[in-house]
Amino acid sequence: MKRELNRLPPRLQGRGDRTIIKPMDQSMHFDGFVLAGGASSRMGKDKAQMTIGGMKLFERAATALSEICHQSVSVVGRCETYDPLFTELDIADLPDLRVRGKNLPRAPIIGLYTALTKAKTPWMTVLACDLPFVTGDLMTKLSGFCSEEFDAVVPVQRDERPQPLCAFYRRESCLPAVERMLFAGDLKLQRLMSHVRTRFVNFEEISALSGSAHFFLNVNTIENYESAQRIFTS
Repeated sequence: MKRELNRLPPRLQGRGDRTIIKPMDQSMHFDGFVLAGGASSRMGKDKAQMTIGGMKLFERAATALSEICHQSVSVVGRCETYDPLFTELDIADLPDLRVRGKNLPRAPIIGLYTALTKAKTPWMTVLACDLPFVTGDLMTKLSGFCSEEFDAVVPVQRDERPQPLCAFYRRESCLPAVERMLFAGDLKLQRLMSHVRTRFVNFEEISALSGSAHFFLNVNTIENYESAQRIFTS
């Protein structure tokens, strides 16, 4: 599939898998954050609590992250009305942070801001709860692209759209970039990728992984949820 390069920031066009990078220390640790604070307006109910294959969506995301984050996994954006978290992975529970002096609506970038603020590792990773087919293998593969040359590692879906809600971010550079966006009232997470050095991981670079055809199936509606249920049982 030929990429339409103008969908990417000009300074990143053509870098793809030809980029020469210095790999990070393979023993590095990542704090992981499940983003579960969306309004679920299109679903009509809290999708984080919906179940596929006997696991709630936030649990599935936490399990995928645990493959590389070990015990350092948090769920961001939950509230008091949620059921208690399951305890097998020792997950922390973090409410979305308020941006000082701003009354901003709920948005994925607020979850990322919270995760970046709370992270204690130089690189951290986020995964939206509504991507139920993301695997630990995918997260492990993406982590291998973290390098000194980049501030973010973002996979590109088969339809050539970047997926910033299944990605890795360098805290030192991404947190101030997100803060600048929020204080400017810019809630478009996609625009963050043009403000930091982003390594876009083309779909061809992850397509050989098991389950890649469904990695980025987004469960936003009842129809999406029913499709996901069929895939899981097929």
